[in-house]
Amino acid sequence: MDLYDIHTHDSVTGGADDDGVPRQRLHYILNVYPLGFEYAKDSEQYPWFSCGVHPWYSEDADPQIKFLQEIANDPRIVAIGEAGLDKLKGPDLNTQKEVFIQQVELAEKLQKPLIIHCVKAWDDLLHIKKTIKPHQPWIAHGYRGKPELTRQLVSHGFYFSIGEKFNPEALQEIPIDRLFCETDVSDTPLIQIYKNVADCLHIAVETLAVHIEENVIQTFNLPATRHKHPQAIQVE
Repeated sequence: MDLYDIHTHDSVTGGADDDGVPRQRLHYILNVYPLGFEYAKDSEQYPWFSCGVHPWYSEDADPQIKFLQEIANDPRIVAIGEAGLDKLKGPDLNTQKEVFIQQVELAEKLQKPLIIHCVKAWDDLLHIKKTIKPHQPWIAHGYRGKPELTRQLVSHGFYFSIGEKFNPEALQEIPIDRLFCETDVSDTPLIQIYKNVADCLHIAVETLAVHIEENVIQTFNLPATRHKHPQAIQVE
């Protein structure tokens, strides 16, 4: 069983230790800022990256955006972001929107998915999506929304990445072919997050892992794992 963490900021271990999971069966997409990619790109631990300008740091972001545009075609960068809107932190919303839209356009140009950070700004985000009509997947990372919002986002084609904290009722509304797991900045092991999500969905961890692996390979255009018939990992 291979486990995929599509969003982690941990540049050393990729999240906490996952007891009982062989390291070769753990796969991580490391999130970095554009300039940070230069420091992390040669790591053997991380063959894949998401790279973008966080909405908190949207002010005076022209140098970061320019550098992102220069490096984003690198095949190791498999997604743009995290990018988005945040009404609780960061510069004014118009500044955030300008930087976000630039990254939406870049994701469309390079045909790479977009990792979304959104706090209290879903209406604004949906307005942008309806206006631009992007073809690339938009993935709401660390998603904790309520069922009503989830149904709305599902109807607009969103994908969802679930971490340590989530709304169990909302999780039930997410199509399994649009679902991912992540550690973000949490110390909770990835295998535990998988187990929590699987328990909520009333399916086996192994079944969830198969679905998420298929979602990751298809959405991020990654090569299929070499482990065609992995042994099941027992989770207590």
